[in-house]
Amino acid sequence: MHKAALEEEALTDTTNEPQPETPPITQPEAPEPETTALVPTEPDVIEGEVIEIDPPESTEDHTPPKQKPYWLLIVFTIACCLIYFSASFLVPLFTPPATVTIIPVERTITHRAVIQVPGRALLPLTLMQSTNAPATGNRHQDATRATGTITLYNGLLSRQTIVAGTVLTGNDGVQIITDQAATIPAGNPPIYGQITVSAHAVLAGSRGNIPSFDINTACCATSVVAKNTQPFTGGASARDFLVVTRTDINTVVTSLLVTLSQSEDAALQVQLHEGEALITPNCTPRVSSNHKPGDEAKQVSVTVSVICSGIAYATHTLHQNATQLFTSDATRKLGAYYTLLGDIQITIIHAIGTNTRQGQTQMLVQVTGTLVYQITPAIQQHLIKLIAGKPQQQALAALLTFPGIQGAHISVKGGNRTLPQYPGNITIVVVYRSA
Repeated sequence: MHKAALEEEALTDTTNEPQPETPPITQPEAPEPETTALVPTEPDVIEGEVIEIDPPESTEDHTPPKQKPYWLLIVFTIACCLIYFSASFLVPLFTPPATVTIIPVERTITHRAVIQVPGRALLPLTLMQSTNAPATGNRHQDATRATGTITLYNGLLSRQTIVAGTVLTGNDGVQIITDQAATIPAGNPPIYGQITVSAHAVLAGSRGNIPSFDINTACCATSVVAKNTQPFTGGASARDFLVVTRTDINTVVTSLLVTLSQSEDAALQVQLHEGEALITPNCTPRVSSNHKPGDEAKQVSVTVSVICSGIAYATHTLHQNATQLFTSDATRKLGAYYTLLGDIQITIIHAIGTNTRQGQTQMLVQVTGTLVYQITPAIQQHLIKLIAGKPQQQALAALLTFPGIQGAHISVKGGNRTLPQYPGNITIVVVYRSA
């Protein structure tokens, strides 16, 4: 009995004392079987007390639970993202690309204006040059009859009439025929009545050119004498000959003016300062020749003299002012969506006047330039989105409805009839007709 009381007291003390926690790894020994054996024999001791005696821990009962493989979800998510992005980059690579060629609208504008720029008058110069040129006109002359006059003398006291067509023969045998009837007044000795009528040689040719008094003979009627007191002239044989034409003279004048103009221009260029240009010299030509058109001659000598005056002007200021005027006129007519293609062309029609005191000159100029509708990168991106994924015909119709496009061509690689859905596979090329 005494031994039983001691064991009970020892058990009670052990139960009431707090037990230090010992890590399961550092407790090698298992609890003694006696302690567990005493619990059912003395239930009165723990009745009414909230004391729970945990059984000794063992390595088998406290194995940590297995964790779920959440890292596989992370790997799966990363793999899905990689697949998505890879598809985003690889699918366009396998989609046939398309090239869209666009021809924008072009407009050519010509503008005339009076522009004032710094300028000055140059000293006038005078140059002269002469040259000979062959005559090129061909003429044919038929044989002509010599003409002259016959004087008829009447020795009778009564007048006499000689009919027209009376033939007279000269000392050299040349026959002359009168052209008109002649009524000779009566003579009053020692004075003879006389009359002069026209006549011509019977035969054409130079032989009819008889000298004075080659005809000096009685003829036609009683006491009538015929004489040619003047030689007959104008008789000529048929011939071909050269004459000067207006073209002969004009050809020489044109050639001389070109040479003189080059010489004048070179002489005036010497007077220019840096940054200046020369307005086409204003030249006054004078022409003279030793033959007129129609004159018979083998050649003609022509002399041309020119007096030229020039104006020097500032080229940069002219180009700047002309560009400003042209741009303003183009913007007013076409709007702000057009830009100049290339450079403007300036033609000086003529100088209006020069103010030597102010050093300014006014000139009438014609400015011509070509403007093109601007297909900007932003517009290109808009057009790409507009036609992406559409059939070629539908895309082409959509492009041609755009106000700044006058022509377009679509080419899809591989012969596809539909444009790529991905905008990055569509390339726009802008082609200018006037470039």
